[in-house]
Amino acid sequence: MDEPMFSTLLDSYNQNNRFKLFPYFTVCFSILPSALKVILPVEGSKETIESILRHIDLDKYSFKPVFKYWLTDDSKDAAQSNDYANEYLFKSESGQMLIHFQSQFKAVQVNFLYNIDLPDSEKWILETNHILRSNFGNEKLPKFKVLVAADGGFYTEDVNTLDFKSVDINELYNDDFVEIDALISRSMERKEAGIILLHGDPGTGKTSYIKSLICRFKDKDFIFIQNDFVKELLRPSFITFLLHNKNSVLVIEDAEKVIVSRDHASDASVVSTILQLTDGLFSDFLNIKVICTFNTDIDRIDKALLRKGRMIAKYNFAPLSPEKPAVLAKKLGHENINSSMTLADIFGLDDPEFNNSTKKNIGFLLS
Repeated sequence: MDEPMFSTLLDSYNQNNRFKLFPYFTVCFSILPSALKVILPVEGSKETIESILRHIDLDKYSFKPVFKYWLTDDSKDAAQSNDYANEYLFKSESGQMLIHFQSQFKAVQVNFLYNIDLPDSEKWILETNHILRSNFGNEKLPKFKVLVAADGGFYTEDVNTLDFKSVDINELYNDDFVEIDALISRSMERKEAGIILLHGDPGTGKTSYIKSLICRFKDKDFIFIQNDFVKELLRPSFITFLLHNKNSVLVIEDAEKVIVSRDHASDASVVSTILQLTDGLFSDFLNIKVICTFNTDIDRIDKALLRKGRMIAKYNFAPLSPEKPAVLAKKLGHENINSSMTLADIFGLDDPEFNNSTKKNIGFLLS
């Protein structure tokens, strides 16, 4: 190997003497690479790695291994057949592609690098990526977004939640909620602005219901606004954020502090902002829905929020009437339940600490 080539190869290593994939591609093919990455949520056992490599079909473009990192059991009686490589680098000269394969942290990461001027290579990579996701990927979990402020602007972080689409409204809520759920569900299917007020004691199912909406209406962006963060809505840059997030559903939990009567508040209040979003100049353009949950009496809430045409629905979540806890508790393996109870009470029956303490509050970020 001549000296310039050797020097260039050394540039493809980082401070930990591990190769850097993008510079190495440029060394190999004298062109900047395009790339695709897939992370597969599987344990990197020997059998799983062999299965993934078979699905990649390395013979298609005559890929050859140019790097391996081996895992071995260091005990003296360990069988050699148990040794395996958990990291590979494959190169295809004909297709001008690199595949970097690495197993770590209960996942397998596969990086594909290729020459964008070779469309057949790109097509094969996209097809292979689909094959890997189809065979080794997880079912897509429902997600909601959390509002974050930084550098004078706003963005969101995605958060996975459990799949609550199977929540039985008839089983978990009192009979009078069925009609309210239907009203809210119809509104989710329409592009319209409005306010949904869900109030009641902790543990009565407000949060579980919001989770069920997230799972049932996956085409909607539900944006969770933390209670201490809600004053940020008064910033002009928040309108800019909403212009890029039309048709979203804003969720404000424990909203007592921001939606109480404005009798003793300044005009520059969060209530004013909510009113503008749901029945102001921008409402028909943005189509923003706002869900507020709170524990206080609805009589303390600003009356403007309750105005007809602005409010989609309101509901007071109460403990379940006696016959419903009996049926649900029996389903969970508990007999002789014949009193009115909250959902938190019922699902806490198996927890000794729950029965000897005050009622638990089920928060939005908890499963």
